[in-house]
Amino acid sequence: MRRIEMLKAREILRLKHDIGLSLREIGSTCRCGKTTVGEVLDRAEKVGVTWPITQNDKQLMSLLYPPVERTGLPPEPDMQHIYHEMKKKNVTLLLLWEEYKAQHAQGIMYTQFCQRYKDFKQQNNVSMHKEHKAGEEMEVDWAGSTMGYYDRITECEKKAYLFVAVLPASSYPFVRAYADTQTPSWLDAHVRAFTYYGGVARILIPDNCRTAISKADRIDPVVNKSYHELARHYGITIVAARPYKPKDKAADEGMVKIVSQRIIARLRNRQFFSLEEVNAAISEELAVLIERPFQKMQGNRKTAFILIDQPALQPLPKQAYEYADWKERRVPFNYHVDYEK
Repeated sequence: MRRIEMLKAREILRLKHDIGLSLREIGSTCRCGKTTVGEVLDRAEKVGVTWPITQNDKQLMSLLYPPVERTGLPPEPDMQHIYHEMKKKNVTLLLLWEEYKAQHAQGIMYTQFCQRYKDFKQQNNVSMHKEHKAGEEMEVDWAGSTMGYYDRITECEKKAYLFVAVLPASSYPFVRAYADTQTPSWLDAHVRAFTYYGGVARILIPDNCRTAISKADRIDPVVNKSYHELARHYGITIVAARPYKPKDKAADEGMVKIVSQRIIARLRNRQFFSLEEVNAAISEELAVLIERPFQKMQGNRKTAFILIDQPALQPLPKQAYEYADWKERRVPFNYHVDYEK
């Protein structure tokens, strides 16, 4: 039976108990069927509501129409599990719904399933970003902020430049400081990142820095030759971010900000006397960062990496890449080729 307004319910009880009208007469007066009148009176009698009524409308509503206890409902889909599964290659919502229905034949339908997933992403602030598949991408860049250390040999202050890499699917970072941002440092940072992760992603997404891209172009950028050799050695594809399109590697842009706030800022008052000391301190703060719990999701970056990215990474080659510096030179008549004077 549908609920009626509490004003009308009060009038039904008044006409019955105070005036003594019949069900038909009450129905005619209140403009409702006598069946409805009888239902209201039966409900009131069962819960002990009589005229005059002492309850307010909200209390009367809860007495006449108590919430129905729904039993036997199928369990709700585990959206945390579905969110992690969606990061795996070739996994779709339709597939996950079919697996859910195989376990719960009376479960919710596909449209409701998709709506639950959409609501979950909105609640966790993950609705407006690119969906990253597990082990597919590694985004890399130099942090805009630097750290300082005192070189006792030269007796002067020097800058330490931070290389930042991240696996977007699990938001798992790698950070290391270098004395410069030249090609040998850039390539060494990649090799160390691969070793740190224990595997290799399928796609590298760098910025358009000179150590990565020798000729920037929106359509067909030219990759630095040494960088190309590193990619071939590890079986990786390089897809450079488009110029002035930070969203092409939004995960690394966000991680650079986090590293600046959680590592560089925390170490701002410490004095270092070598690059090794800087990297030791960075490793300590990085360990704290990756074990810091997520604010709106279960686990942390380390557990997410173990669950999502680690199983999907390609294995490392038997030997690490060794840096080679490529120069084009014309061979003179005496067959002696000049290199770095």
